[in-house]
Amino acid sequence: MSEDTRARILRAAKELAEEQESVQGVTVSLESVSRRAGLTKQGLMYYYSSKENLMLGMVEHAAARWDGLLRDHTGAAPEALSVFERYRAYAAVATSAEVSRADYWVFSEALYHPKLGEPWHRFLSPWFAVDDVADESRSLLTAARFCADGAWMSEATGVFPAENLADVGVRAQELIDQAEAQGGYR
Repeated sequence: MSEDTRARILRAAKELAEEQESVQGVTVSLESVSRRAGLTKQGLMYYYSSKENLMLGMVEHAAARWDGLLRDHTGAAPEALSVFERYRAYAAVATSAEVSRADYWVFSEALYHPKLGEPWHRFLSPWFAVDDVADESRSLLTAARFCADGAWMSEATGVFPAENLADVGVRAQELIDQAEAQGGYR
């Protein structure tokens, strides 16, 4: 039962973040989330004792969702894939328009609250590991990731979204192909 309640709370918080006119204007409070989830504030605080804990729960949920999208796309864990397969998956997922304003909001909150970056690092670092990649290939992979990052951020915020998101994904994939063709590994 508690997992259902936790999921309901996180869904309510995400809905509130999605409904905002602008990402900067997002107001998610314990009161607003508890009302949306059909709980008392004290009932919500049983699961998330503070706004910080609620935010950590939202970030954990969003980062796990991205990891799940990547695993679903590849059918594998990141450790079972080559660096190029991992980056191809990220570029494909990030440019598929399956983006969320709430995911962007909780992602950007890490700038102001570094503790909120930890779940993103934990879930996504395995997808971005480039330890054994040659420098030239590494910079191309980074450029491809930045291309994909920019695409999902533009789509999530609605600020200068791509006219053709699929083309952006193709260009990111071309950078990854170029990185692999250069030999890729040290």
